[in-house]
Amino acid sequence: MADDARFTFTKILVDDLEAEAAFYSTVLGLVEKHRVAGGEGDGAYAESVMCCAHSDEPSLLLLKPLHRQVPTPGEVVLGFAVADVDEAVRATEASGGSVNSGPRSLPQHSLRIAQVKDPEGHLLELVQRL
Repeated sequence: MADDARFTFTKILVDDLEAEAAFYSTVLGLVEKHRVAGGEGDGAYAESVMCCAHSDEPSLLLLKPLHRQVPTPGEVVLGFAVADVDEAVRATEASGGSVNSGPRSLPQHSLRIAQVKDPEGHLLELVQRL
């Protein structure tokens, strides 16, 4: 499994999605490829998927929680592409980490995802292409 893992994107929580997307576009030349919205209640969000100008691969995702306070800047969600999300979740637990949100499929995006925490509590999003 370790041979299939690779770092894929950084996700940061933002308070002003429009201003942040404009900042990263202006300062770093990132291009907004699309917006995603989802979740319910306190989990509702809007997200801007930013890519490098000559790539369709996401490099920075800006996540705006819609019904809850944004934590102090400095929090990130590290995203990793894996061959098998379920296997990676089992490995997380076996290695002293914990499951924040168990594996689930997002057929509309052809993905299977889970959120786990490393032993120190840093949040990782594991993504498997279906």
